[in-house]
Amino acid sequence: KQWYQRRVREPKNNNFAEWNSVKAEMGSRNKEIHCPRCPSKICLANTATLVEAEMKMSRYKVDAPDEEVVTKFWLLTSLMAFENIGVSHLVENIKFLSCADCEVGPIGWHDINDKTKFYIAAERVRYRAE
Repeated sequence: KQWYQRRVREPKNNNFAEWNSVKAEMGSRNKEIHCPRCPSKICLANTATLVEAEMKMSRYKVDAPDEEVVTKFWLLTSLMAFENIGVSHLVENIKFLSCADCEVGPIGWHDINDKTKFYIAAERVRYRAE
């Protein structure tokens, strides 16, 4: 019996959308953002703005390349705007963000030299479907 394995349960009402089905333009506001693996809420709707930025991030899925350049991000201006977020140790002035519940990541990043910019990769999270 594998009773010791941590299991993350999907919500019974799996009412989530992936990035490819979300209609968003640069400068638009976000829908409610959730972890790509578990039902944890990362941030509420209308708390972030879609921006273009470039960051080389390590993979977070087994079948993904070791690193990829991510260019579309949700920008939050305060750490307090998050409902649930984990923060990594410092790596060359960058702290990578992950789900605080299941620790999947990186799903975003923060440059410690600018305390007002927290980026969540648009393609690495799920959205509450309307």
